[in-house]
Order: sequence, then C-alpha cells, then structure tokens
Amino acid sequence: MPLPLRPSPWRFGARLRPSVRAWRAARDLSRRAVPDTAGLRRSWLFLVCIGIPFVTGTLLEQPGGALLGALIGMMTCFGDEDQRGLGARWLVLIQVALGMVAGGMLGTLLDGYQNPFWFLFGVALFAAGWLNKYGKGPHLGTRFGAIALGLTAGMPGFAPSDFSFVLLAFVVAGIARTIDHLLFGPMPALPGFKPPPRLEHHHEWLRFAAAYAAVAALGLWIGIELGMTRAIWITVAPLVVMLPGAQATYRRIVEFMFGTTVGVVVAWVLIHTLHAPLVSIVAVVAIAPLIPLQMPRRFWLQTALIAVMLLIAFRLALPDPRSVSALIVERLEDILLGCGLALVGAVLAFGRSPDRAAEDAAVARPRLTAR
Repeated sequence: MPLPLRPSPWRFGARLRPSVRAWRAARDLSRRAVPDTAGLRRSWLFLVCIGIPFVTGTLLEQPGGALLGALIGMMTCFGDEDQRGLGARWLVLIQVALGMVAGGMLGTLLDGYQNPFWFLFGVALFAAGWLNKYGKGPHLGTRFGAIALGLTAGMPGFAPSDFSFVLLAFVVAGIARTIDHLLFGPMPALPGFKPPPRLEHHHEWLRFAAAYAAVAALGLWIGIELGMTRAIWITVAPLVVMLPGAQATYRRIVEFMFGTTVGVVVAWVLIHTLHAPLVSIVAVVAIAPLIPLQMPRRFWLQTALIAVMLLIAFRLALPDPRSVSALIVERLEDILLGCGLALVGAVLAFGRSPDRAAEDAAVARPRLTAR
C-alpha cells in the first residue's frame, strides 16, 4: 500500500522556495548570457593581458605606458589560434611581436612621413592584405607591424620607459596563453563561428591586396593633410573591416561605423563623469573581459566596447584634460573617413554587389568542401 504523504517539518523551507526559484532563474540567465567555456576562457585572457599592463602603468603614474600596454595586450588576444596546439598559439604571438617590433623600430628610425616611409608603409599594407591567404599569424603580424610603423613615424613621441610596457604586455600574453593551454587544452572555436571568406584566384588576391593597401595609405595621408594628431586611426578602419569577401566586408563596414559611434558617445559620457584614475582603472578592467563575449555574432558591440575602453585609456594619457572633447570629435571624423575609404576599397577589390558575391561563394563552397 502506498504510504500516506506527510507534511514537511521544514515549513520555513517552503517560504524560501520563491527565493530559490529566483536564484535559479538568475543563474540560468547568466549561463545564457555567457553560454560557453571558450567565451569564459577568452574573457580571462583579455582581462589579464589588458588589465595587468594598464593597471601597472596607471599605478606607476606612466599613463603612456599604460595605454601602450593595454593596446598591445588587446592585439595579442586577437592574435590567437583556435583548435590548435600550444606551439601554433605561440607562433602567432611571436609573429605579432616581431611584426610590431620591426614596424616600431623602422618608424622610430624614419622619424617622419618622408618618401622612404611611404614606400615601406605601402609594402607592409600590401603584404598584410596578401598574407590573408596564408593564415592569421602572417596577416596579423604584418598588419600590426604596418600600424606600428605609421604610429611611431610621426605621432607624438612616447617616453622611453613607456616601451617597457610593450615588453610587459607580450610577456603577460605568453604566460597567460601557456597557463590556459596547460590547464584546458586547445581553445575551442566559438559557437556560430564561420571561417573567414577566401578568394579563389591569384588575380583576385592581387586586386584585394592592392585595394587594401591603397585605401589604408590614403587614409593616413588624408589625416596628415588635415592636421589630425592621430591620423593612423583613419588607416585602422579599412585594415579592420576589409576581408577577402564582399558580403562580409560590407557588413563589417556598417557594424564598425555604428558600433564605434555608440562607443564614442558612451566614452564621452564616462570621461566627463569619471575623473579619478582609480575609477578609470575599474572601468577598463570591467570592459576588457566583455569584449570577447560579443564574438562572433555582435561585431558592432565588440567594436563599441573597444572604443570605450581605449578612449578612457587615452584620456588618462592626455597631458591636458581639456583636449578630451577634441579627441572625441577627431574620433568621429576618423570613423566617417575610415569607413568611407573602406567602402571605396571594397568596390575596388570586388567590383560587384554583396548579393553576387554571396551567390558566387555558395556555388564555390561545394568545391572547397570536396578538397
């Protein structure tokens, strides 16, 4: 015979059930917001690689070094390999480091935008576009090297002690990447990740690399002629959004423009609200681990978070706090010019509509799979 049901003696437990349900609902919501282990691992890497150099430089009252360290740390996080061994992950990091060191040294030696600079800058940009076909490491190493070349050749100089934070950023990235791999193994690909588009023919790669280099170099030249203090920002936009595929490039142009605009507006509010360096440190450290959680589906939000974080870091590095408004206005101008040039570059590189490119990619995909 079934036993009769008895009331539970823990009557206060029944009163806690709504609280338990609320706690479980919050837990489930947080799991949906951060659904995968790969995202959490990337968040940890971004937090460590950006946070340690930035916090160290800020506490030592070297804001220029803090800015450089945070920027290099972020670049090393994007220069990582998924589903590969530790050797492959280290190889990308070494390629990025060598490219940036070489570009920085050449820019420092040239000390100005003279004719030798434009030749080397154009070669580096063309190589960055061409090396897309050989993988992430060669492309990112050359791309970041070109940015370092343009940054050090004519931008306001950094103190020699600031460059020690570049070394710190690379050391932290290497240690963090090694610990992550030893504990968890290869970095899994993010859910929904699609391999970057690829061109089929040799002449298509030449056309893409030429357009990639032309609009990026033109952006720097326009910025210099307009007297912008950070003209390299215009160049960065085409380098980031132009991919070897028409549809992906046009989509990233729109998302980059929208996301950076949102980020600049938010940064303007925060910069005029946060005045203490400690509060700025907390803001940067809080934003850094959120960046990889937007990949790969929300490129606009990822771009917005990067803009907010870097502008806060730039604010601390400015000698005159009153120049913040000029920095914000200049960043908005960079967005319009850079994305406009990227659109021109996409037309020069592909010369066809995104719909036609998508159809061609759909036709070519079975052949790629068969290989």
